[in-house]
Amino acid sequence: MNYWNTYAGNIFLFLFSGGILAVARLFPIERFPLGFCLFKRLTGLPCPTCGFTRAFCDFANGNFAHGIYQCPFALLVFILVALAFLYNAAVLAGPIFGLRISALKNIRWTARQTAWMAAFFFLLIMANWIYRLAMGIS
Repeated sequence: MNYWNTYAGNIFLFLFSGGILAVARLFPIERFPLGFCLFKRLTGLPCPTCGFTRAFCDFANGNFAHGIYQCPFALLVFILVALAFLYNAAVLAGPIFGLRISALKNIRWTARQTAWMAAFFFLLIMANWIYRLAMGIS
């Protein structure tokens, strides 16, 4: 197997997750187009993911307390994106140091496990939404 077949997915995920983290860290939150939410305009309530971008940017800039207040669910996503970046960086840099990291290549999820994971994330989003409504955060 050649290099591109082996590492193409890692290169994409490394650049994608790194790009997300870099934008969240370096691009001022005031410049994000956050003003339009169709759900909020129609119902007057914040949507289930309101505050997610602000919280993610807070985490990227080290302001964890404010980020958790805004959107606790975003912390889990931030950690997953950071771990994806670090894992793919390690896989890509491994051969330089004579290491071969491939632990996650053998993981296969069944349709049932995927459905349970989707349900789990849906419940987390709903819990986050209930939290925001209970706290009066709009």
